Amino acid sequence: MANIDRLCPGCMNDNGGEKICSICGYDQSANNENYCLPIKFLLSERYVIGKVVSADLEGITYIAWDNASDSSVHIKEYYPKGIATRNPDKTVSVVPGGEFYFNEGLIDFLEINKKFIASELQSIVPVLTVFEENGTVYSVSPVIPSITLNNFLDRNGGNLRWEQARPLFLPLIDTLKGLHEMGIVHGGISPETVIVGRDGKLRISNILIPRLRMTSENRPVELYSGYAAVEQYGKLENSLCAASDVYALSAVLFRVIIGIAPPSAESRLTTDTLSIPARFADELPRQVLVAIANGMQVRVENRTDTIDSFKNELVYGETRENTRRANNASVADKKVKDEAGQSKNSAVKYVIISAGITVAVCLVIVGILCFTVFRDQLFGDDGPTVSNTEFESTPQVESIGDRDPNAQDSAILHKVPDLTGMYYYELEDLDNYERFKFSIKGKEYSDKYGRGQICSQSVAADTAVKNETPIEVVISLGPKELKIKDVMGFDETGAVVELLKQGFLFENIEIVHREDPTKEPETVIGQFPEPGETVTLESYIRIEINDYVPEEPEDETPSDNSDNSSSSNDTSSDYSEDEFRHE
Repeated sequence: MANIDRLCPGCMNDNGGEKICSICGYDQSANNENYCLPIKFLLSERYVIGKVVSADLEGITYIAWDNASDSSVHIKEYYPKGIATRNPDKTVSVVPGGEFYFNEGLIDFLEINKKFIASELQSIVPVLTVFEENGTVYSVSPVIPSITLNNFLDRNGGNLRWEQARPLFLPLIDTLKGLHEMGIVHGGISPETVIVGRDGKLRISNILIPRLRMTSENRPVELYSGYAAVEQYGKLENSLCAASDVYALSAVLFRVIIGIAPPSAESRLTTDTLSIPARFADELPRQVLVAIANGMQVRVENRTDTIDSFKNELVYGETRENTRRANNASVADKKVKDEAGQSKNSAVKYVIISAGITVAVCLVIVGILCFTVFRDQLFGDDGPTVSNTEFESTPQVESIGDRDPNAQDSAILHKVPDLTGMYYYELEDLDNYERFKFSIKGKEYSDKYGRGQICSQSVAADTAVKNETPIEVVISLGPKELKIKDVMGFDETGAVVELLKQGFLFENIEIVHREDPTKEPETVIGQFPEPGETVTLESYIRIEINDYVPEEPEDETPSDNSDNSSSSNDTSSDYSEDEFRHE
């Protein structure tokens, strides 16, 4: 067990009990605000409380030391602003009249965090445990060294290319889909709540109880302008839903790629000033522009409504219109079959009615002929008779209007284009796009076609087919085996990004640290499998980072300013300027 007196309350590192921490710069004489738990308060007979890391409308987050695991953790205390008060014994009470709101939020806090404990989602900050004490609830999470996405962008030139953003965001999108399947809508996704860890992963943080993400007259709300959907401001009748997160994620991608924050949804409801500069419109793949535009539709009914649909648009260009057309095709086929069945069932009725009418008409015609054409034969005639030979030259036919059974209906046919090698979103550029009904049948590995390209189609190219014939395509996932890229010499983040761009999974990339004084510090000095080896996309990759810190030469010239000699110990940030820079 660690010696608590030697731990810094600001970073929970062993600094020997220094008054001013040489690692994080925390002053031991400082203390938390009165409404917070005090420094070194023992919680649940296990956790030693440190400084306040952050506070929001839901509660207070502390850094703490876990005596059971001998590691630092983050502890969030449910302490809703405005209705919770701190008692002298450090328990929590509720202001009169706020009991219902406090208890309802406490139940939501418990349920959300319990779901996280059982979850295996990769792009959230995991929850280790949750417990009740002091009249409130606490959740415990590991400390993940990270910076906000906003800070990350500031350190990388303000924006990222789509090629850089794509491998970072796809796991995040899958995690958000998993949250929605758990019944959790974030409602506050923004560059401030998406964090970038030292392991190169994006994670979603600051998941609050739902009521704090919808404007109300009688309670505070925590929204992020430019990223909160218009329904969260109470401007429409819609409530917080999955489409709200689609809007926020689209807006975050807009910020990441374009480099500027989008205007607020409130302002866009009356005057929509959202636009993409021409140079980005020319550089970005079309499906990315379409996905962001559809995801940032102000009104919910016009917006992409699920994360799964958003991902399909973003990666494969599978728009809602394409899906609608494919669904309509299947509905139309069913309708035709149903109508054919109905026609068959009523055929007997129609035959009986038609037969009756035919008999009646024949009787009328026979009567007319009897008193006109055949009157003389039947009743006699005093006039001259006509020889039958006068009609012998009249052509004889079996019937009038007989149809050749070998004849076919004439129809306009269309040749099916060769779709292989195209991207799904490019199909809309075909001259005869409207003549077919395209849909995605599935996805499979392909050595011939790159990731996202069409590798096969259900109807062969140059086949002549009728109008609106359904055509299913299979999308390539890229090669199942490939040669691993050489990331030796990259920094940690740059190496991870390059491997992700190749298609490897986050969870299969292991990062280890060792020291080698002969190699450049903070760079990759080992890679397994080795560069150029043939592997599968499911392979485990290990990269070794050089932790060697070269000794600084001693300054033989004595300093005249003693205050400056200690300045090297005042470090306010865990991150260097280049730590998260892409290569």
